[in-house]
Amino acid sequence: MTGSKMPDAYIGREQAYVKHTILKTYLQRLFMIVGQGKETVINYVDCFSGPWKEGDERLSDTSIGVSLEQMAKCQQSLKDSFGREIKFRALFIEKDPVAFAKLQKFLSQQPYSGIEVECLNGDYTEHLGDIVSWCGGHFTFFFVDPTGWQNVVSAKTMLPLLKLDKAEFLINLMYDFVNRFIGLEKHTDDMIELFGDVPVFEDENPEARREILLALYRGNLGKYYQGRTAYVSIEKPGKSRVHYCLVYLTPHARGIDVFKTQAEGMEIVQRITQQEYRLRQQLQQSYTADMFGDDIEVPLSDDEYHDNRMMAKQYLLKRLSEEPTLIEWH
Repeated sequence: MTGSKMPDAYIGREQAYVKHTILKTYLQRLFMIVGQGKETVINYVDCFSGPWKEGDERLSDTSIGVSLEQMAKCQQSLKDSFGREIKFRALFIEKDPVAFAKLQKFLSQQPYSGIEVECLNGDYTEHLGDIVSWCGGHFTFFFVDPTGWQNVVSAKTMLPLLKLDKAEFLINLMYDFVNRFIGLEKHTDDMIELFGDVPVFEDENPEARREILLALYRGNLGKYYQGRTAYVSIEKPGKSRVHYCLVYLTPHARGIDVFKTQAEGMEIVQRITQQEYRLRQQLQQSYTADMFGDDIEVPLSDDEYHDNRMMAKQYLLKRLSEEPTLIEWH
């Protein structure tokens, strides 16, 4: 995904593209690293799998399709490059009956025959015992990507999973929603469950406020999870406002380094995606306004603006000089 044009299936779901980019690139690194160690079984659990707004029958634009593809590729690479026969298992959980029916149908005919797949219908919080049992003590990566925020991603709710010996997590904290409801009395209990206490602010700017909230949330998880945490922010399409934060938990310092590296790549994707979104909006508005004018401007095709890094490069090259320029001094 990185560095390429965003697939049409993600138009209108730009934030999902950015999220799936980091999921894909991180799973690639994670599975290859773990697969070269002592583990013979690698588990993947998607607690809110959907599919919800898939754009094609192959579910290539969903976490289901992304994860299965990476498991299959890494399984083959581990065998070819290192002679490692790793069993990959996946558990997909979905509460909505319509989405679950789609999930069942897809998994019954999914193309990756070497991956063992199972699915559960219902709220993942009601299946915690089943999930722990299914993990079987093997290394497990949990993707927790809810559409809501109340309780489902709190430390108290996730406690049985957080206490597993060999587990890593990528949790979607719906930051924009959480941030809106801070200070409302009816959500006091929700805030205490998420953060361990009711957050109190003075006159912090948005970035400082976010840092405080994420520190509280990660600290609350850390009471029960023996490991390290990091996070990356994903913005609303076309806006400089954080939509949600992906919080990562790992027991290994190397895992944090790998995650941060992949997150840096995701920032590039996010910048490109944001520019594509804004450009599409501008073209649509311009085309509508000029349809009946003297000079009709025809919108550019997707291929003509697929990667705004070239625009940035051209901009910078025009401003380079032969003389040295002082950029910053500490």
